[in-house]
Amino acid sequence: MTREELEQKVAEGADLHGADLQGAYLQGADLHEAYLYRANLFGAELYGADLHGADLCGAKLCGANLQGADLRGANLSRAYLQGANLSGCNGLIDPSEWIKEYGERCEDGYVFYKTFGNEYPSPDNWKIEPGEYITEVVNPDRTCECACGVNVGTLKWITKNYPNAEVYKVLIECWDLPSVVVPYNTDGKIRCGRVKILEKVEK
Repeated sequence: MTREELEQKVAEGADLHGADLQGAYLQGADLHEAYLYRANLFGAELYGADLHGADLCGAKLCGANLQGADLRGANLSRAYLQGANLSGCNGLIDPSEWIKEYGERCEDGYVFYKTFGNEYPSPDNWKIEPGEYITEVVNPDRTCECACGVNVGTLKWITKNYPNAEVYKVLIECWDLPSVVVPYNTDGKIRCGRVKILEKVEK
């Protein structure tokens, strides 16, 4: 499929899920809102491409050149980005900026919120009491919204998703910030390697 044919299909709203575009030359291509679910874009040249609002869920982008691409609103859930060049991309969440905007800053770090045992049982070594630290190995893949690690969220996210659950205030201390993973498509949930339980939130 040539670039012109692909752009025409995008313009016509064609279903491109699973399309084989390995190594395709798509520099500057207009692919906004393209449906590229599980498409094979391995090694594709996407320098400066417009992928605003594109559905790239599960797409194979390993080794692709996405330098300067517009990824605002793009769905990168479960996309394969190993070896992809994301330099200068527009629209990717910056983890430090996200934490500063949505975390509650305090002297020792940032405060978030957590519930326990709603979807998965808590590890046996977790002691869920104020003053205790809980730890977990973190999956660093930012294309996964939910993966292993100590998953925490904003109070708004917690109350929306678990309105009847017990909620705890937790602290990500400054020296634990390098373990934080902010998914590309987060709607308020992140994960990290360790948090300190501060207190139970009274409703």
